[in-house]
Amino acid sequence: MSPHCQREFEKIFDDNYRRMLNHARRFIPDECDAEDIVADVFYELWKRIETLDLERGISTYLYQAVSSRALNYLRHKNIAAVRIETLQAINEKRMEFIAKENTEDEVHSREISQGIRAAMKELPEKCRQVFSLSYISGLKSKEIADALGLSVRTVEAHIYKALRIMRDKLGYLVPVLLIFYLGIFS
Repeated sequence: MSPHCQREFEKIFDDNYRRMLNHARRFIPDECDAEDIVADVFYELWKRIETLDLERGISTYLYQAVSSRALNYLRHKNIAAVRIETLQAINEKRMEFIAKENTEDEVHSREISQGIRAAMKELPEKCRQVFSLSYISGLKSKEIADALGLSVRTVEAHIYKALRIMRDKLGYLVPVLLIFYLGIFS
């Protein structure tokens, strides 16, 4: 990149960053998410600075780019929320099905399932959601992270925390219960 283009980019950034962040916040209430969107727009501008016609309204370009990215972010977030709700509804139906079995072994299964559900209710909300998506829905950490807008490391921390709490509530049976009664291998 030529020194002239670099100086031009720095000037555009200095003149417009705060306005673009305020514009993104109109769509996205979370400041960190809004900052990410604006950073992505400026990164794209950085990559294209030598090919853009800067005389033709850089402000218009930036406003359109930020608006577009913010709307795409909201659209993706909405799709992820619908997917999570659907998976949770499926999980509830699955647990109901398990609870309806009536043989002696299935009665034990139901009691254990109820114990698991009771222990899961004591988990913090986000931790319970991640645990459910992982062990009941069978999603990978990356899929959960994408669906919830979290980092993979945060998802893994929630899973670890959930397992620790579940182990404290249910004792040494947790690994066996998870394998056989939640249907990980089914």
